[in-house]
Amino acid sequence: MAKKQKIILNDLAKKHNISIGQAEEIFSLFVEKIATTISEEDKMEDGLYVADRFKTIHIDNFGKFIPNLNKITYANKYLEKKKNGH
Repeated sequence: MAKKQKIILNDLAKKHNISIGQAEEIFSLFVEKIATTISEEDKMEDGLYVADRFKTIHIDNFGKFIPNLNKITYANKYLEKKKNGH
């Protein structure tokens, strides 16, 4: 875990009167939920990402995480460039 993340988790643990271990576990579960949701299904077709296949992720008490279409478009430009040998 990065030093900055550790500092933030320590501050949150103190603020909410929980142990650092509990804060780390919550953070780990949070990251795992996002990673699992993102990788649930094949998001590529013909070697490019299909933006419609990226879901909005809602996690109770944390909010919604909406896919960034600009980043998906940028990734597709890179993949097209790589595919064409440039």
